[in-house]
Amino acid sequence: MNRKALEDLIQVCKSDSELLEIIEDALRSFEEYHTAIYSMEIRKRILSGTVDVQTYQEEIGNMDQQRTSRHNAVIANISVLNRLAEQSGLPPVYDGVISRDQPYRRQIADAVLNYVRDIILERP
Repeated sequence: MNRKALEDLIQVCKSDSELLEIIEDALRSFEEYHTAIYSMEIRKRILSGTVDVQTYQEEIGNMDQQRTSRHNAVIANISVLNRLAEQSGLPPVYDGVISRDQPYRRQIADAVLNYVRDIILERP
């Protein structure tokens, strides 16, 4: 993630509340994806050995679908952020390949998760 481009995009759009809302929604999708991963991993630990295999597979399967849906939203939102950056004359917010195919899907996930982690670690 090009954090400078993202911060510059926010500054460029300061006077347009609709664009700021689009940016904020896109960034919130990063945390929603992070939460979906974390929730699923915690649930796996809780369910392991406490429920039958079918129940485990059904519940984790449902959670994995939710995680995949959030991941797809992140991919779409990165495309939106990149288009906004381009329209504003800024470099891309994410300069990797934006695709739902592997390995790009995983690279986007890693970039987004690192961005979320950094934002949390840098809070005052």
